[in-house]
Amino acid sequence: MTTATTTQTSAPDASAGPAGAGLRGTAVAWAAVAAWGAGLIELALGAGVLTQDGAARGAGAVLLALGAGALVWGAATLARGRIVVPRTGVVGALAGIAGVTVAFAADPVRTSILATAAAMALLVTIALACAAVLRARSRGATDAAPPPVWALLVAAIIVAALVTPALGATEAGRNATGHGGHQLIEPGHH
Repeated sequence: MTTATTTQTSAPDASAGPAGAGLRGTAVAWAAVAAWGAGLIELALGAGVLTQDGAARGAGAVLLALGAGALVWGAATLARGRIVVPRTGVVGALAGIAGVTVAFAADPVRTSILATAAAMALLVTIALACAAVLRARSRGATDAAPPPVWALLVAAIIVAALVTPALGATEAGRNATGHGGHQLIEPGHH
């Protein structure tokens, strides 16, 4: 005589329930917006040290390329609604950390510690988000849902609050013309 045994099976994400549904895709929002912030800081730091000699000039060129790449990667990630080429994201973030470190070490007087720290924080965020995607994919998980609008807004506000003072502290930010320095019409001309 044989007996039938029933087992209860559940979906892997069933325990998360609706509470976890609101957080799906937030890594995409953070990674994309962090890439834009890091890219802008890399561009500003790269432009600031590009005029120097030796290692600083090389780091400047690398930072300019990585900054432009970060902007494109962030846009592609957001457009696709998922983190694209996560291995490249990890490599780019680590290369950015190395480039920012070399730029700071080569010219610590003109390279802002605030901008360096902000760029590194954003680059670490990108690397962690990409690593999480790689880990989930190795376990057979599918990509998360596209980011909700609230996640994009929160990420943008926090990154802007970090990036704005960092950009102002760079060599390019310090040499920029002040808001009162631009005139549309010169005095005395009609």
